[in-house]
Amino acid sequence: MSNVHADKMVTRGKDAKTPSVLDTISAESRVRAAALTPVAPGPASQLDFAAALRRRGPMPQLIAELKRRSPSKGSLKEGISVAEAVQIYAPYAAALSILTEPAHFHGSIDDLQNARPLTRLPLLRKDFIVDRKQIDEARAAGADSFLLIVASLTDAELSAFIAHGRALGMEPLVEVLTETELERALALDIRILGINNRNLHTLEIDMTRAERLAELIPETRRRDLVLVAESGYGSTSLTMGTARDQLLALPQHFDAVLMGTGFMQESDPAAKLKEIFGF
Repeated sequence: MSNVHADKMVTRGKDAKTPSVLDTISAESRVRAAALTPVAPGPASQLDFAAALRRRGPMPQLIAELKRRSPSKGSLKEGISVAEAVQIYAPYAAALSILTEPAHFHGSIDDLQNARPLTRLPLLRKDFIVDRKQIDEARAAGADSFLLIVASLTDAELSAFIAHGRALGMEPLVEVLTETELERALALDIRILGINNRNLHTLEIDMTRAERLAELIPETRRRDLVLVAESGYGSTSLTMGTARDQLLALPQHFDAVLMGTGFMQESDPAAKLKEIFGF
């Protein structure tokens, strides 16, 4: 795999001296994490996040996300409660993603804790994880998985966090944006790989990225991975059919798709879910 191509795919913007969105939020997360009081994570998760995401039919499995706000779209559904989101998503989702980052997404660890008794679906803590304490906090609040963004972490941190998560029964979703990051991720013992169509440095979307990077994964390795396509589905101007058509067109090696903004922008998210997933 060529690293030159990766540099063309994702850039940090015109002024390299200006911190990217991802760099800024990750730095803030390190400050938050440093201030966390360590918590006991409690018993290991008994829900298999990876197994829940395995594709079972023509449509990829849905990881449905509670996202009240985003840096790219601004306010989405600020007033939606955790209970409302779970009720809307539960009939269609294989797992739920709960954004817990407070400053830019208006999330909270309380949202995760409040979601746990409302569903038996696996829960993903979606945040900028940079410290083991955040993983313990996620498990204590009821999470069954957590996000690791390769661009924000060293290989040593990734390996340590993956191992710690597994000790708690939590298989992490490891997310990449570039070919270089894909190479780094594949060099590790990962089981769930997310490919984000959104450039987290500039917030621009390239809807070809997930499929393009997935094709670079050796076929034998690709079969073993749970592969997740992220960002833009159902919320971009589609040039080829409906959002349902877009998901049906995803190659079969994509087990799941993570969607949140597309639903949170709708006045009737339940109707949008029914339109896309067809029941």
